[in-house]
Amino acid sequence: MSPRITFVLVMLGLLLLANLLMVYGFTNYPVVNAEGFIDYMLDNASPIGNNYQAIGTYDNIVKKPANGLSNWRGPAPNEPLLGPDVEIGPDNLFMFKNNQCKPECCPASFSCGGGCVCTTAKQRDFINSRGGNRNEPTDL
Repeated sequence: MSPRITFVLVMLGLLLLANLLMVYGFTNYPVVNAEGFIDYMLDNASPIGNNYQAIGTYDNIVKKPANGLSNWRGPAPNEPLLGPDVEIGPDNLFMFKNNQCKPECCPASFSCGGGCVCTTAKQRDFINSRGGNRNEPTDL
């Protein structure tokens, strides 16, 4: 056998031996569980459901703005469409085809070359329902 093949086989053997020693824990550094998360079983986790305990004066308070919209968002302009309402289907997936695009519709969720897309209430409800794919929760 040539010295080269012998050298390669000896090195592969040493590599295999080193891997086996590391797998079975024979290393030169101590195994220390510094984090302490291995045995933590969520015994002290916060209570949920019927066991919930209020911790402050703002717990269980639902804040709704006076006009039904949040203050950071402007009112929807409800601009009329430039054409007929687009029915979403397998042949037509672009629902903003006949919408106006103006700076007056900003801030809006969708932008376009001329500002923001002016959406109708029906389109916003459709998007909020994820195209009919959302059924819970109904309070959104």
